[in-house]
Amino acid sequence: MRRLHPDVDLDVDVESSYDDERPAPSGRPYVLVNMVSSADGAVAVDGRTKAMSSPADASVFHLLRSIPDVILVGAQTVRAEHYGPPRVNDERQARRLARGQSAQPTIAVVTRSLQLDVSSPLFSQSRPIVICPTDVDVSELAEVADVVQDGEGDVDLTGALRQLRQRGVGLVLCEGGPTLNGDLARHGLIDELCLTVAPLLVGGDLGTGILGRARLPRTLPLELAQVLEEGGVLLCRYKAIANHELATATAVEAAETADGGARSAFHAAMAQLDMPMQIVTAADPVGGERGGCLVGFAAQCSIEPPRFMVWLSKKNHTLRIARRAEVLAVHFPTPDQLDVAERFGTRSGDDVDKLASERWHEGPQGVPILDDVPRWFAGRVTERLDSGDHVAFMLEPIDGSVGADDLPQLGFQAVKHLRPGHDA
Repeated sequence: MRRLHPDVDLDVDVESSYDDERPAPSGRPYVLVNMVSSADGAVAVDGRTKAMSSPADASVFHLLRSIPDVILVGAQTVRAEHYGPPRVNDERQARRLARGQSAQPTIAVVTRSLQLDVSSPLFSQSRPIVICPTDVDVSELAEVADVVQDGEGDVDLTGALRQLRQRGVGLVLCEGGPTLNGDLARHGLIDELCLTVAPLLVGGDLGTGILGRARLPRTLPLELAQVLEEGGVLLCRYKAIANHELATATAVEAAETADGGARSAFHAAMAQLDMPMQIVTAADPVGGERGGCLVGFAAQCSIEPPRFMVWLSKKNHTLRIARRAEVLAVHFPTPDQLDVAERFGTRSGDDVDKLASERWHEGPQGVPILDDVPRWFAGRVTERLDSGDHVAFMLEPIDGSVGADDLPQLGFQAVKHLRPGHDA
């Protein structure tokens, strides 16, 4: 096998050519997608990829499988390709163990419907991960697989990957199919693409390519990192450019184009306001996990009975704790407590324990109360409401402290320069 790019090597060491540093982004694993395509863009022949494979493609396919912690694959691909447990040879197993990984990677199947053959070798000879929505019954499946649930009606891949990261997964290899690839691309979750181009034409109904029918707000630029060649087969590697920032920007751009700029005016108006900032803390009454985050969406919504509403981002680590919590605490920092706001606003709970550096005590139901923020209240969660990219929590106050009468409130204008610990 020879390398054509970025330099020419007529007898390349394939193993070392894929041996890159792949650091996990904040809050999720690094995601590498590996696919094969014909020269005219087909991703399968009669529903399978075998006809497009070659010794070169098979060699890289098995090499890539030895790299990740988890191999991510859609349920349809599992059925079509008759997936079984991954098999990594002894030499590569030794390298995995030296890197601190398990001897074999784990298969993770993404499914909405749980239409899986649990008698197949994938389940009978290994214990895979199954990723599915929260509104399906997994009681029987949990006997043969580790279950990750995120999203209602459909899988929330951002949340699911976040959960995998919490389990120690640093690198995910996705093997498709196209629908799964498209979902990952649409949410800015692809960091690297390995694409084998087979020197053949398939013709007929070519389908929709490696991203399925996913509609992206605009094209996502890639950097060509490497091209290998053997027998006319091209093995290309691409790296995503500014993946997360681009995904957010393109989604906003598409929305603004659709409504003639009204959203742009709205966002500009909101950016000029000095809305009060809060620090919300939560505790899981069962698992004991605690967390907190800086919040700008909050308001009193009833005088009698007293009610307060606070919104948490769906990308926020604290949201997952709050979903299980019975009580949340809302703290109102003063302008001279910008450092406290910075600690809760610029770091992700996926990476650090924010409370480890704070003075706090337990409030009702174990919710953390920050000792250095004198104005706060704890509220019992009476209702949760999905509201776009945030979840609203209705709180009934049950405890609190007002501090001094003239305490000023930290506002948005003082913190808008901070870089959030997670994507907005």
